[in-house]
Amino acid sequence: METYDDILDAVVDYGAMIVRPATAKDLKLCQKDLKDMGFSLIPQGYADFLSKLNGFAWNGIEFFSTDQVKDPEINYMLNDIVSANEQFIEYNESLTHCLQLGRSDMDIFVYNTENGRYEVLDHEARDVMEDFETFEEMFVGVSVSRI
Repeated sequence: METYDDILDAVVDYGAMIVRPATAKDLKLCQKDLKDMGFSLIPQGYADFLSKLNGFAWNGIEFFSTDQVKDPEINYMLNDIVSANEQFIEYNESLTHCLQLGRSDMDIFVYNTENGRYEVLDHEARDVMEDFETFEEMFVGVSVSRI
């Protein structure tokens, strides 16, 4: 499995929360909110993902949306990227160069503005466990191990 679509095809019938695409207005408002709060802006690779699906949750993996989204079938609330980063920076002041994009039960998924890489951080130690050149590589890399 090498693309978003490969992963989505594999998990769509197994309870994945696949959110409608973000609109240009959704992305613009989210970028404005991030900027106003002093956070890094959404990198182009993640913006491209949000334009395909405005968030994703499945099997312990979450990638945040531009706004909070609730799955009416299971009553699950997916966090938005702005709120997630408010909480993230509150507890991780040394990681202000990172924008949190998502999380799992053991990892935090970030974009590191210092090196331009997508990184998987250990949830506890915040050590870099893996890094990727593109967001799609990260999405596939963290998702395929749970299929």
